[in-house]
Amino acid sequence: MNFAFKTACIASVSITLASCSVTKDHTQNIDAYPDYTGHYPGFTLVLDERFDEFNDRIWRKGDGAVGGEAFCRFQPQGVQIVDGILELVIREEPVADSYSFDHQQHKGPYDFSCGELRTQESKTIRYGRIETRMKAPARQQASGYISSLFTYTNDFDADAPNAGKQEWEEIDIELEGGRPDKFQANLIYGRNTWEWWRTREFGAWEDKIDVGPVDEWRVFAIEWVPGAIRWYVDGKLVKTLSQEDIDCQPECVGPQKSPTPIPDNPTAVIMNFWIPNDVIQNEFGGNKRDNVYPMKTQYDWLRYYQLDSHPASNW
Repeated sequence: MNFAFKTACIASVSITLASCSVTKDHTQNIDAYPDYTGHYPGFTLVLDERFDEFNDRIWRKGDGAVGGEAFCRFQPQGVQIVDGILELVIREEPVADSYSFDHQQHKGPYDFSCGELRTQESKTIRYGRIETRMKAPARQQASGYISSLFTYTNDFDADAPNAGKQEWEEIDIELEGGRPDKFQANLIYGRNTWEWWRTREFGAWEDKIDVGPVDEWRVFAIEWVPGAIRWYVDGKLVKTLSQEDIDCQPECVGPQKSPTPIPDNPTAVIMNFWIPNDVIQNEFGGNKRDNVYPMKTQYDWLRYYQLDSHPASNW
């Protein structure tokens, strides 16, 4: 494969698949940060997404919203690829009420559209490293928004290690308009609920971390292994959450009431961009008063590395 052009690539090192190969030099013609190598011991590159085109073998566009917290509805026009860049776009435009296949329910009307990209149902991951080069909208024109990269599942899975349980498992990178020099690293866990507040029983594992301007290009990464989650920004480890941190030993510290496991179920990979409603905006996302629409967040590339001790399937 010639990395002089960008493409979406599913590959193993030095193996050609569907006219696509990843050579041992993972850094050819990729913008990242000084000393980026693309090599991580114990991990193998499986997906090298350059956003040259929309690859519906890997991705689908979301049609829901973020619970009752969002002021916009995910729509197809909120996802676009322009000159090798994925753009998620928020527009001020009417969105008619309609059925959401993602949420399996009818949604009322909205006054804003927004964008979400998620992996196809067959393309789940379980452990590994996910990294993306992304940029939030300019702070002068975007005071209230959330843009993200995260893993997510909240379903029954007959093949999962905890078969028979409905588990909300989510690992987040979130950028907020109200905190343009920080990002939020989250672990969300819950059982048998779709309501975010009920997950507080399992702890509020959220940190807002100073990293410098997020409206400039930066490489964010999640490294997810049995027993720990690590967050990186431009190659620097900025947060580690281990099983010992969250298992209530010797006892839980409020608001946590129950031990929390490190996620262990197959999960989707999702990127989305949305605006918060008026109720939560001053606490999360930022006040929307200075937003200029349309506004967009951008993703240059995304890479998924399997954890070699737990190889990815269906890729």
